[in-house]
This record gives sequence, C-alpha cells and structure tokens, in this order.
Amino acid sequence: MTGAGPHVREVAARSREAFWLIPALTVVGSIVLAQAALAVDRWVDGSAGVVPDTLLLGVDGSRAMLGAVGGAVLAVAGTTFSITISVIATASSTYGPRLVRNFMTDRRNQATLGIFVGTFTYCMIVLRSVTSQDESLGTEAFVPYFSVYGSLVLALVNVAALVYFLHHIAESIQISYLVARVRRECESVVNRYYGPPSEGARGHCVVDLDHLPEPSSLVVARDSGSVTLLDEGALVALAERHGVAIRMLAAPGTHLLPGEPVAEIRGTSSESLVEGVLSALSRGETRTPAQDVLFAVQQLTEIAVRALSPGTNDPYTARNVLAEIARPLQILTEHPAPLAGRCDDAGDLRLALCLPDGQTVVDEVFDDIRAHAVAQPHVVRAVVDLAARLSRTAPPDLRQRLRTHADLVVAAWAEQVPAFDEERMRDHLTRAFTHVGGQEQVSRA
Repeated sequence: MTGAGPHVREVAARSREAFWLIPALTVVGSIVLAQAALAVDRWVDGSAGVVPDTLLLGVDGSRAMLGAVGGAVLAVAGTTFSITISVIATASSTYGPRLVRNFMTDRRNQATLGIFVGTFTYCMIVLRSVTSQDESLGTEAFVPYFSVYGSLVLALVNVAALVYFLHHIAESIQISYLVARVRRECESVVNRYYGPPSEGARGHCVVDLDHLPEPSSLVVARDSGSVTLLDEGALVALAERHGVAIRMLAAPGTHLLPGEPVAEIRGTSSESLVEGVLSALSRGETRTPAQDVLFAVQQLTEIAVRALSPGTNDPYTARNVLAEIARPLQILTEHPAPLAGRCDDAGDLRLALCLPDGQTVVDEVFDDIRAHAVAQPHVVRAVVDLAARLSRTAPPDLRQRLRTHADLVVAAWAEQVPAFDEERMRDHLTRAFTHVGGQEQVSRA
C-alpha cells in the first residue's frame, strides 16, 4: 500500500499534462452518445408521426449527411492539430522548450481537438447503422433520424468550437498571456511552500533536527532521473508507522544518479522503510513545476533571458516578466524560510523537506537577469525597481541583499555608458530606494 499512492499521483500528474487525454475521453463519450441515440431511434422506429414528414430522410440522404459532417470535421481536426503544432514550435524556439508543456496542458486546446475527433467518431458509428432494404440479405431499411440530425447539431457545435479555438490560439501566443499563465503557476507552488500557513492547516511544523536521533541509515537512489513528485503524505504516514523521522536530501527537480543520497533516516531503519521512501519518489525525464520551486521560477526567468538575447532583442518582454515575477518573489522575500517540516497528528516531526531558502531563489533570478540586462537601460531600471519593490516587505538582511543586486546591475551597466547616462541611472536607483528601510545609502561601485 505504501507504493500505491505515489504511483497514482504520478499517473494523475502525467495525465493532466497529456495532450491525448481529453480527446480520448471525448471519443469514448461520442461512442456512448451514438449508441444511446441509436437506441432511441430503434425504440421509436415505426411509430407513426414521431418524425415530421419535412424531416424525413432516405438512406442515401442520411449517408450523404453523415459522410459530409464526418469528413469535414476530420479535415478541420487535421488543420487544428497543425495549428497547435505550429504554435508549439514557435513557443519552443522563442520562449524556451521548457514552456511547451504550457501549451500541451491547455485544456481548451485539448477540448477543441476532442470535439472534432468525437464528432467524427459519432458520425462513423451512426453511419454503419444506416441500412437499405435488401431482400437477398433479409435486411430492412433503417434510417436513425434522431442520430442523423444529432450529427447536424454536432456540426454546429464544431463551427462554434473552431471559432473559439482560433480566438484562443491567437490569444495564447501573446507573450503577456503566456507570462501571466506561467506566473500564476509559479505563484501557486511558491505560496504552497513559502506562504503563510492557511488558517486551520494541519501538518506543518518547525524543523528542529537537534532534538531528533542521529541518522541511522542513508537512502540512496537505485536508478537515474529527475525527481518529479514527492508524496509527502505517504512519507509522513510511513515515518509515523515506523516511529522515525525522515530528512529528505533530494527535492523535486533534483537529478539523481545511482548511489546518490535521497534521504536519511532519523531513528531505527529497516528494509521496508527504505523501500517505502524510494517508492514515495516519482522520477521522470523532465522537470515539472508542480512541486519544483526553482523550476517554476526558472520558467519565468528563461523568458526574460531569451528576450534579451541578441537573436530576439525584446527588452519590453523582459520588463513584462520582471513585473509579473514580482509577486512570487515577494512571497519568497517575506517568508524566506520555507515550510519544510511535516508532522503527524500528535505534532511530532516526521518529515523534513529539502527546499531552497528564499534568498537562494532570489539570488538566482537576479544573477541570471544581470548577466543579460546590462546592455538594455529599460531592463536595468526594471531590475532596480523590482529590487526596491521587494525590499519594502523583506527582512533587513534580505533587504540589504536586494540593494546589493541593484547596485551590481547598475555598476555593470555603468561600465559601458557615458557619464551622463550613469548619473541618471544612479539618480533612479537613489529615488527607488528612498523609502526602503527608513534610510538611504548610496552605493557607487
């Protein structure tokens, strides 16, 4: 039972990111719908007056209508798929290959494709039930009127879906839409591990390893791959059942090689306990932002870095990213110590997660941006403004760290510009930090 939970979570997580899931479910639903409609037609077959004379269709007319609808929606489905692939290729080359999953997991794209292939499947199921009278075979003519006209209704639904899809795909390719979506995803995972615990939340506790037994054993990886998911609930239950505490040494996003440490057991270890810890970790070939804080932040940072590359040269997109990333970074600076402890119902520490502190994440963002922003004055100002905005709610030590990042980016930019531009930028730096911490200290590198 210990290994069932993480495997179920892994399947559920991968299913959410699978482009085929909703289309596959729609095909199954269309088969059920077609059979239900045919059952109704067989039930009313021969009942006089049920179908108005103006709606009566012959065998050839029914087949022609079903064939036309089915063929048309299949062609549109192919066009839709081609457009989606084109958008994915554009996103991969412009915004980074790691952002492709944002298009693949878009439920509206999946639903549109599902409507098309589902309608085609419905038409094929109904078409095979239309039969003509043949005395040699002993068959009578059967035209499922309700099912045939159901295909006409579905055709109208497909037209509406196509119009909506064209609108949505044009909207989703806009950089502001994409950045906002990635930011919401990033904010969700950051708030989960660094935000204040919600009222009535259970399971969070302070990580105090000094009051725990010394490590009795080390759990090591048996194969290679990136940790994608960590079943915290299963690990807490496992540790409580064995009367131990588990300290994770690998976090979601960590790439492991065989023999590298995964966790340490604080207390009496056993083979079943080690097996349980390993089964609670899901590994894969690609990182996901579901529990990976660094990857969630890196997705936004990568958009800004690519926008500042010589091949793209789009500083305004970089400024947009710096404005959107402010909220996740604000959570990290307000609560730099992650919520890394998980306790049982008795309040005993059972699991200590391996999470980066807020300062580490913030440093990584500013380091990556500074290396590419020094040639763009608009982006340098945006970096200074971001540091100042975060400083207003950050603790004193992190506030000084943010000021250092602002000083460094201005100093790097000042090395390649005239004195006039340097003075203007330093004036902007001074104004930005005027009301931070109640005092202002001008640093000239």
